[in-house]
Order: sequence, then C-alpha cells, then structure tokens
Amino acid sequence: MIEIDFNKKLEITIRNERPIVLTDLTLSLLAFTQQYQKFMETETQGQPLGATELYIKEVRSGSIVVELVAQAMPIVPLIWEGGPLSEWIKCATAIVEWLLGKRANPPKELTKNDLKQWHSIVEPIAKDNASQFNINVSDNGKVINQFIINSQEANALQNNIKRQLEQIESPDDHIQRRKVMYWYQSRFDAESHSGDRAIIEDITKKPIKIIFENNAVKQAMLAGDPKFNKPWHKLAYIVDVQVQTIEGAPKLYTVLKYYPEHTFDPED
Repeated sequence: MIEIDFNKKLEITIRNERPIVLTDLTLSLLAFTQQYQKFMETETQGQPLGATELYIKEVRSGSIVVELVAQAMPIVPLIWEGGPLSEWIKCATAIVEWLLGKRANPPKELTKNDLKQWHSIVEPIAKDNASQFNINVSDNGKVINQFIINSQEANALQNNIKRQLEQIESPDDHIQRRKVMYWYQSRFDAESHSGDRAIIEDITKKPIKIIFENNAVKQAMLAGDPKFNKPWHKLAYIVDVQVQTIEGAPKLYTVLKYYPEHTFDPED
C-alpha cells in the first residue's frame, strides 16, 4: 500500500491571462515530474526509497493551481530534514538561476534531455506575456521553499536553453580552451590509449576517459617538470580539449594541446 505524505505539498500556480494549450500544460507537468524523479534517483545514490512519483492532490479553479504530494519515505528525514520536495525545489531554483545567468555554474550536470524538459516546464508561461509561474513547498501549511518565474524570465530561460542545445549539437563548440585538468588514473604509458581518465571540473566533476591527439602531448606530460617536488600525475595542467558527448553528457576528452608553462601544483 502506498503511503502519501500529505503534510508536505508542492503547489504549482500558473497565473495566466490567456488560455493555456492543454498539451503545453501536460508536457510541463510531465517534465517537472521527470526532473523530480531523476533528482531523487541520482541524489540518493541508490538508497531504497521506493517509488518517486508525484501525485496530484487537487486542481483548483481560477488560475491553474495544482497541488502535488509525494510518497512517504522513512529514510528521507535522515538525508533531508525538509523532505524531498523541499530539497528538489532548492535544486530546481539553482538550475533556473543558472539558466537566467544569475549563477556561474549549474548545481548539477544537465544533459540534452534535461534542458529540453526545462524548456517544456516553462512553456505555458513563455507563450503568455502577462503570466507567472509560482512554485511553493509547504509543510503543515507553512511555506518552506518557493520560487517564481514570470513570462519574461521564461523566455530568457528558453533562449539560453536553445544556445546550450546548439553548443551540444555543434562539434566545433565542443572544443574547450585553456581548461584546468588533473589526472584521475593513468596507464603511465605514452603509447597506451586505454585506462587513462582525467577530471576537468569546469566541464564535469566526474573522471572522463581521455585520449591525446598525438603522443607528443602525452609524452611531454609524462616527462614531468623538475621545478615541482611531485610526480607528473599529481600536477594540474592547462589544456585545450575536444569534448565528445552522449545525450549531452561528456564521455571522452581529446587533448589537443597543453601549456607546460602554466603547469602548477593543485595544493599550492
């Protein structure tokens, strides 16, 4: 039997001036739910939380008001005191702020599909110049988290998403210049083309498979630098890389060039 936590609610209010296309509203709510589900599945790192669906409790008349509730999950209070809905809205707010240019980096990696879903989420108000999207999370009637997007912000958000998608789909835009790279693991062999993984945090904090456009670049790195008291694989390097992706997520770095004069000790 599914136990619903009715004390904590997520209320979505669309203050619209014009009628909303039903498919836009449906896709918006669907994308919102999918983003919540992905957040729960990734952020809890495989904890046995059970189902992650959101449930519609009430749809009110007037402006479009939808109340969503989530399944009660006993382990969640040990992870997030405010509950999953509140934690998800914190993450969603940070994503919106990044897409509006108010943050330098997103709170988590966004794939091509994530960007498309956020485009769908704000579609109903992007089409209505006087509309507004209010999202509140309440606990026993007290609002504990909220964010608001108006129509102008929705359009700006969608425009940025289009630029992000163009970058993902354009091979030329996959070349990243002068990025800080450090080794995660290596075969320590200039001739090896497998087993090498590196981290470029400006692109993703995950270790990614790395290859070199030519062996001369890798050989130069393996030679080390006598001015450091550390082995070469514990140093940080400035590199130009081509990033190849799958579904918008980085999967392979090709090092095109590195700048030995900018090599440094990451602990300094």
